[in-house]
Amino acid sequence: MTSIKSKIVFVTLSLLFALGLLVVSAAVIAFYHDREMIIAGNNASVMNFKSQMNTEIAELEKNALDLALIGEFYYQNSKEQSVGEFFTKELLENYPNTMGNGIYFLPYKIHPNQKISCIHAVRNENKEIEILPSCVNSTFDYFKQNWYHDIKKDLLNNHVVSWSRPYKSTQLGILMTTIGAGIYDGDTLVGMATIDWELDTILKSILKIKPTPNSFTLFGDKTNDYIIATTEPGLDNDALMGKSLSHIKWYSKDLADGAVFDYKGQKFVSYVKQLNNGFFLIVNVPLFELFHAAVFHLLILLAVLLTSTFVIVTVLYKILTRNINQPIKTLTEIAQQISNGDLEKTIYLKEPSELATLAASFNKMKTDMKNHLTKLAEVSREKEKMASELAIAKTIQDSVLPKDFPKNDYFELTASMTPAREVGGDFYDFFPIDENHAGLVMADVCGKGITAALYMMSAKTAIKNMLQAGYPLKQAISKANTSLCNNCEQLMFVTAFIGILDFRTGIIEYINAGHCPPLQRSDNQYKYVDVSKNMVLGVKSGYDFKVGQITLKESDRLFLYTDGVTEAQTKENKFFGEERLLKTLNQKDLSLSETLEHVHKSIKKYIKDAPQFDDITMMIVEFRHKK
Repeated sequence: MTSIKSKIVFVTLSLLFALGLLVVSAAVIAFYHDREMIIAGNNASVMNFKSQMNTEIAELEKNALDLALIGEFYYQNSKEQSVGEFFTKELLENYPNTMGNGIYFLPYKIHPNQKISCIHAVRNENKEIEILPSCVNSTFDYFKQNWYHDIKKDLLNNHVVSWSRPYKSTQLGILMTTIGAGIYDGDTLVGMATIDWELDTILKSILKIKPTPNSFTLFGDKTNDYIIATTEPGLDNDALMGKSLSHIKWYSKDLADGAVFDYKGQKFVSYVKQLNNGFFLIVNVPLFELFHAAVFHLLILLAVLLTSTFVIVTVLYKILTRNINQPIKTLTEIAQQISNGDLEKTIYLKEPSELATLAASFNKMKTDMKNHLTKLAEVSREKEKMASELAIAKTIQDSVLPKDFPKNDYFELTASMTPAREVGGDFYDFFPIDENHAGLVMADVCGKGITAALYMMSAKTAIKNMLQAGYPLKQAISKANTSLCNNCEQLMFVTAFIGILDFRTGIIEYINAGHCPPLQRSDNQYKYVDVSKNMVLGVKSGYDFKVGQITLKESDRLFLYTDGVTEAQTKENKFFGEERLLKTLNQKDLSLSETLEHVHKSIKKYIKDAPQFDDITMMIVEFRHKK
């Protein structure tokens, strides 16, 4: 290969082979990537359905346990039919996803001469809640119902919650299941609380899970070995419902998620998802259909890329054959090095003049590219650092906010925190101090990001620890303030409203450390509280804090918030303000959670599409005298 032409031919053929191999490799990698994406996408779809089902299952089981507590109260105290009916209807009103609920007692547990004793609330055709007449007149012989025996057997075997086999309702003609929880007198089972769940709607959703035309689904109970529904072609779903899983030929109790099996001359991949109540869902998808689109895309991609490679190499061969010379070869080799990332290489070429100009352009482009990559790397590092810091701060902020809100004979409380785009330091807290007192905290740490989040955690911990340690309010906050001052290295501080609610009197002893004044609702009218003012926390050690008192009467409320509420502003920099907050709270008589939602919607409506610059944090407490 001494001639230029032979070298060009060799280089061209080698380039054709290398590009072809690269193209084929890229196409195959793309195929396997598409394959994994398809599998993962289908799995995510089934997992999403599983997650929705588990959420609803957990809510239903909680509903049953709540009703069981009502049943125990009913059994141990009043045994008045009207009382049981009231609470049963109220609970059904709070759980819109259930068809009905009831309290069923074992024979002669309510009245010595009355075998049948039950209370059952149902939704009628108009979605109105009513009491089942056959329970009222004691004619419903639930002892003969299969669901009753299923649940009773499980409860006697120490199950906390039991799920009956699916059955057709004789009254409504729909597929349903019943969830039960035990009603106890001490350790003795005296009855059960039941929740009726309609399966028809769930089954319709399950039957729509069809990733490919010939995929099919099985929904059943592995623990109790029965079929709830199947979409397998050729099988009678109604006839199989309630039968053993052994009637499904391909089914095996050892079938794992992602397993591949042969059935009727085809290979299927299974998505196996276990639900929290013992039910399971299996979606079987034919492998050929699953990857048909990926194979087709692979063939098209190969054809296009190979054709393009052949055309490009052919044109390149002709150009090189027609214009080859040493300067071009030199320029090409160095340019190739630069394109592969060698930005230190410099092209020295004086003639011909056209190529010398081109070489100078390459050198300038190389220098500009090097500078640009350096700047880009710096920007990327800063963005990654900022993103990491905000993610950590958001995690800290979310982790310290309590999520379970109390509702008891003494008081009801709820709170919310809507974070801004940048993580701030708002936080709220509530916690028991002793059997007669609870602590309430609403605070705002200056600053943003991880520093504010960490300082927020220190402030929250210091306040809570000192109050729960039994110190009087003034001494506890003084100690917490000293701790924050001693550990503050970046001139940070906290505005806070800290109160101690006395369950017996409704008196809230408080310290307001530079925080927004709360609002008290008395006689259905909110007013701002003229609070005692103090310095913010974390600035001056040994500060003498002034303690104030707020007295809550029966059904009085206290609304606490951070300045993210009143200082929410429009694009024209107009604040939401304290007067507008007061007017908003007095517009409607709402529940606690509805009140917070109403204020938040009013803020969003006021600022319209302006960005939220600060966290919006609120807490509302309603006092109740113990009955």
